[in-house]
Amino acid sequence: MSPDFQPRFRASWLWVLLTCMLAASPHLVQAQDDLYAGVVPVTGQGEAERRTALPEALRHVLQKLSGERRLPTSPALEAALARAPSYLLAFGYREQAQTLPDGTAATELQLVANFDPSAADAMVRDLGLRRWRVQRDPVVLWPVVDDRTSRTLMPPAYQVELDRMAEVAELRGLPVAWPGLPEELMGEVDVQRLWGGSMDQLSSPEGNSQSTAIIAAAREGSQWNVRWTYGDATTSTSWRSNNSDLQTALDQGMNELVDRIASMNAIAPSGQGDFSTELLLTGLRSGEDYARGLAYLEDLSLVERVQVLGVGPAGLRLQLVLNAAPSYLEDVFLKDGLIEADPATGSYRLVSRP
Repeated sequence: MSPDFQPRFRASWLWVLLTCMLAASPHLVQAQDDLYAGVVPVTGQGEAERRTALPEALRHVLQKLSGERRLPTSPALEAALARAPSYLLAFGYREQAQTLPDGTAATELQLVANFDPSAADAMVRDLGLRRWRVQRDPVVLWPVVDDRTSRTLMPPAYQVELDRMAEVAELRGLPVAWPGLPEELMGEVDVQRLWGGSMDQLSSPEGNSQSTAIIAAAREGSQWNVRWTYGDATTSTSWRSNNSDLQTALDQGMNELVDRIASMNAIAPSGQGDFSTELLLTGLRSGEDYARGLAYLEDLSLVERVQVLGVGPAGLRLQLVLNAAPSYLEDVFLKDGLIEADPATGSYRLVSRP
């Protein structure tokens, strides 16, 4: 094996393994039902306490659906939250493990309230909030910590802080995951390149990549300085967060990550509404391709209904009823990479499976 070939082989193998693990993990897809479940701390399970907490649980749902860290205060919002009990479908309680500032373990009782999706969606529209796309790619987190004694990928000594950071993302509706590599392959990862923000070793040989965040946290005097690098198939961006407390610095940076991803994948209030568009889908070589293309379109949160207008040598002609302007559908196609536009013909082609 030549010296030039070996590193490329390792990078390719690492990417293939990552892809398989991401596809197999049950925790990496943000379930749509989870977006309509509001979580709020409570001190008891009595009915009076629950009714008091329900408006805040509904606020949490609206924050996840819109991607807003804080909802703009308005009389309309307060009136909508006051009606929270009438939108409630089911509820339950859970005890969430926590680590207090002094390092001791504790548990917090939380109400988990599931609300009617159609009512919550209507609320987002009526309140003039943006709507974050329901299909949300998981972001794989690669944390590297330099505490002046060592520079380590996913150090066990800081797992509590890292877990809490991931919890912040999931509470805001962003699914995240750890690399999940076996110990023998962790040694294949070049920590120094990760520290510098390089995602080359996390990309496929063709240059495609998972949605990835590299989190480089350095202890500098009394401060933690954290450099964040995020990248996906179409985007690359970076920023910093810092604080004397590592947990606070990580939480700040994670909230910024959610803010940026939500902004890139949200439908503006002006783009929401009832729309219809025709689409010619080509590249269908079998009945399986036909079913795969229709299933993909029908599963998109932007698509309310798909009607087959005709099938012929040119392809499958469809009419789509949308809840957002067609330009947002183009953005989804570009990000997902399953259907690509053919500007020369004005048609769209189903991408063949490898």
